[in-house]
Formats: sequence, C-alpha cells, structure tokens
Amino acid sequence: MTNPFDRQKAARWGYLAVGVILLLFLGLIYAWSVFRVPLEKEFGWDKAQTSITFSISMMMFCLGGLVSGMITAKRGPRFTLIFCAVSLAIGFIAASQVRSLSGIYISYGGFCGFGVGLGYNACLSTIVKWFPDKQGLISGIALMGFGFGGMLLGTIGASMITSLGWRRTFVIFGIAFAVIMLIGSMLLRPATDEYLETISNGTKKRRAAVEEIDYHQMLKRKNFWLYLAWAILLSAAGLAIMNSSAAYASTILGDHLTQAAAAAGIISIANGVGRVIFGQVFDFRGYRFTLFAVCAAYAAAAVILMASLAAQNLPVLIIAFVAIGFAYGGVPPANSAFTAYFFGYENYALNFSITNLNLLVASYLGPMCGSGSYRATFLTILAFSAAGFALSLLIRAPKEET
Repeated sequence: MTNPFDRQKAARWGYLAVGVILLLFLGLIYAWSVFRVPLEKEFGWDKAQTSITFSISMMMFCLGGLVSGMITAKRGPRFTLIFCAVSLAIGFIAASQVRSLSGIYISYGGFCGFGVGLGYNACLSTIVKWFPDKQGLISGIALMGFGFGGMLLGTIGASMITSLGWRRTFVIFGIAFAVIMLIGSMLLRPATDEYLETISNGTKKRRAAVEEIDYHQMLKRKNFWLYLAWAILLSAAGLAIMNSSAAYASTILGDHLTQAAAAAGIISIANGVGRVIFGQVFDFRGYRFTLFAVCAAYAAAAVILMASLAAQNLPVLIIAFVAIGFAYGGVPPANSAFTAYFFGYENYALNFSITNLNLLVASYLGPMCGSGSYRATFLTILAFSAAGFALSLLIRAPKEET
C-alpha cells in the first residue's frame, strides 16, 4: 500500500499536465497579430495604432502576474484562476463589441492581458513548488506550453476569423477560455507543507535554495538587480527580431507572405525546445553555466542572422530563426529557476512575479532596438549578449563570495 507522500509524488505529474494545458491556452497573448489584421482592414487603423494593443497587453500581463503573486500566496491557485477566467471573459466579449481604438486597448490589451498574467503566475508558481528536485526541467516544460500557445491559437484563430468573422471569434474565445480556466481551477492543487518537507528531507537531488526570503529582502539583494538587468537585456535581444521576424523573412522570400509567416513560426518551435533544454541545463550545470550558455546562444544567433542578411537564401534564414528562437527560449526558464534557487520556494509566487517584470522594460527596449536597419538590430543582439555575459560574472551566491 502506497503512503500519502508517494501518492502525491505520482499525482504531481498530473498537475504538471493540467498546468501545461492551461499555459498553452494562456499563450494567446502572443497571437495578437492574427486579430490585428482584420481590425485594421475594417476600421482603417494603421500598424502603429494597433501595435499599441500588444504593448498594453504586455504591461497588463506583468501587472496581472504581480497581483497573482500576491493573491495566490494567500488564497491559492483556485481563487486566482477564477479571477483569470472572469477577466478573460470580460476582455474577449467586450472586444467583440469595440468600434474604437480605446475600446480594443481596454478590452483586449487591458482585461485579456491582465487575465493572462493572473493565470500564468498562478499555474507556474503552483507547478514549480511540486518539483523542487526538478525546478529547471519543469519550468522549461511548463513554459514550452506557453510559448507554443501563440502559434497554436494563432492558427485556430485565423481559421475561425475566416469562417466566422473576428467578432464571433472573440465571443467564442471569451466563453471557451473562461470555461477552461474554471475547469483548471478545480483540478490544479498546491503542494502541501508536509509534502515539501518530506521531499526536501528525502531526496538528495533537490538543489537547495540559497535563501528563503520574501520580496522585501529580495529587493535588497544585489544579485536580484544584476539578474533583472541580465533578463531585461536578453529578453529585449529576442524581442528585437521576433517583433519583425515575418517582415525580415519577406526581405529574403519576397512577396510570398505564407512562406514568410511559416518561416517566422520556426522561431516559436525553437523557442519551445529551448525552454526545455535550458531548464535541464539549469538542473544539471547550475545557474552560472546556464546564464553563460544563453548569452553564447544569442551571440551565435546574431552571427548567423548577419550571415543570412549576406546570403539572402532560405536555408540560412531558417538556421538563423532556429538559433534566435532557441536563445530566447533560455530566458523564461532561467527566470523561474533562478528565482526559486536564489530566493526560495516559500515566497516564490510573489518573488517570481517581480522578476518577471523585466518584460515591462524589454517589451519596449527590444522593438525599439529592432526599429532600425536589420544589420544594426543584429549587432545590438550581439552587444546585449556580451553585456549579459559580463553581468553573469558578477552574480554570485553568498557561499561563493565567502
């Protein structure tokens, strides 16, 4: 007869599956470009106007994550996911009725972005606490689902818009996402204190946290600020090209828009794979090697991107997109695993939501750096990878300093 600990240890894989499915749907935040085109066509809005929606959604995503960290720690993931379901339902259904830019900014950018942030933090923080012995791998698997979500939902959304129109698609998404999040709220369970204590004492595989501290103390640590700067630069490096990947592909492929979009989709696939691999690297080689490896992957990607600019052919372009997607995939699992390792599990939900605020700066810095010539963009990525390497050298755990 199995004991309660063994049952919980087996059940955690089921919770992981639930979390990955929820994060797959929450990846809708990356599918905005699918909705942007029909809105521009119907209302005559230009790309600059509709692109603000994505910036707002990213800002609200970070804010939602911060609020999620606060309420999940006190009320648990069920309450947060119900809050997420309500926010997504309001956002999508309201978006189906918009007739102005301010309307789409508030509905999709505000409510949907905030809802995604709520669910993202609740799912990830709950899953990671079940796996203190595999923090990097589990972060990578969970975030792979989130990364693939944009590609999957973009494909589904495009098909629905073609057959049903964008207004009906928004309504269906609002109802469907609310139902999925509500079901998830009933299935996802937080790890018990007894389980965490037992697995901490009963396995040698766990990478013990450097400290168990709350966000007040975390904000006083030099390592937090050094890592936040690293995350901003390396996230911005990926967003600099991802924001215009289809446009760059068109410079090589010409007017073949379908091929350009497919080539850009390769970045999402490589991004998902990178999240799992870099998560594993963190588990087996530690934080410093992982940070170095992400910087090295970016440097290699920048060189290959410059080669694609010179070669102007599809094979080199595909290799370049695989490289940049893989490099960008290293940042999210590093954020999750680094926060758990340096600042502990007890206050992980809120601490991670603060670390994830790097996207607030990166979502503006990256596209800004990618607005010039492509050569300048690729050189910027190379410069950011060099700066990230220097920051990695400065990050030291207390035991290393002594």
